[in-house]
Amino acid sequence: MGAVTHIPSGNPYNHRGTPRLGVARPPRAGAASGSATATNPWVRTVLSASFMLLMLAAAHLSMMVVNAIEARIDAPQPSAGIPARMFTDSPLDVEIAAALTKASTPEAKRVLGAALADARAGRDVAFRTLPVTPTLVQAALLLTALGGLLLFFTTRLQSDAAQTILGIFAGNLIWTGGVEYGLTIAARSLGVAKAMTVVNGQLTGIYGEYVILKHTWGAMVLVGAYIAFLESSRCPISVWWRKVAPARKAPGPAGRIDNFGPRSAFQYATTVWGFYLLLLWAYDETVFGVHSWFTNGVMFATLAGGIYCLWRLHQHRGWGPAVRYSVGAVIVAWTPLEIAGKWNLFRAPWILLQSSSFIVFFGGLALGTGLLWHASRRKPVVAERAPAA
Repeated sequence: MGAVTHIPSGNPYNHRGTPRLGVARPPRAGAASGSATATNPWVRTVLSASFMLLMLAAAHLSMMVVNAIEARIDAPQPSAGIPARMFTDSPLDVEIAAALTKASTPEAKRVLGAALADARAGRDVAFRTLPVTPTLVQAALLLTALGGLLLFFTTRLQSDAAQTILGIFAGNLIWTGGVEYGLTIAARSLGVAKAMTVVNGQLTGIYGEYVILKHTWGAMVLVGAYIAFLESSRCPISVWWRKVAPARKAPGPAGRIDNFGPRSAFQYATTVWGFYLLLLWAYDETVFGVHSWFTNGVMFATLAGGIYCLWRLHQHRGWGPAVRYSVGAVIVAWTPLEIAGKWNLFRAPWILLQSSSFIVFFGGLALGTGLLWHASRRKPVVAERAPAA
């Protein structure tokens, strides 16, 4: 019988999932006893994809929780805010009518009904934004700082899979705190709104952060141009672009990456950013429209692309490469859900403050992260042939 040796600690694969030089290759699924859980591609695919899916859902739900905490602690009143301007995807009367269909109290229906009558009569509709509250500022700073702290902790980890998992959490926190809530503060300070609601009997403009976010496309072009021609970038789109672009053919990215945490955080944030821009411009009625051919095209393209990306995810070997690839793969697959919600085909459970949502999304993310962390840190074993007699 052959002796059994453990693979040395650390990830034996590089960013593409191919073995690094000088490090033993893990066995294929079922090649050796005890390695099936760690190397089975279906287990790796399901855990990686589920982790990212729950991460996106929990990110939405966590914002609903922060907003509820702000309302409970500070109880912001529109009277303390500033006069607002509406920048909607649809005409103002259409937006108010949509808000009226969602109104759940007689007071809200009365206020929105009066505003709708004014809008259809061509009269000015006066409304205000909520003020910037201490809770909102503290949440933005706390989430951003916590994300930075997680990035620091990635420098203390040896496993590239563990670095990736922590990096994705960090990217989520920095995006939510620094970008989403940072832009919310800016929108309230500038009096920018994208939708209507009623707060304590007063017409209130909300979601102005997405108006500002839509116009960050220039910054995305700058980042995209940098990544597209950065020779050390491992981004699959960047690698493909450098192969086909009519430019000097530079050698592919090489060398060891000691910490995948910052790369994973950046990958998560920029991918979410890019798909936000895609959908925000697709929904704009002056450009395409919620039910336009372009939005329908995005819907079906991301449906097909999501299936393809999940298939490609299944081809990755190694936990680190699989988790990193799941970021883009699952965000592509998530996009049809966002569009279906915009079309009012279903009510997203990840924006409902109910116990079942907390259990499924927060509990599921905690459980999925634990399982993924445990599976990625298991050391597969390989059979080594006994020396010839």
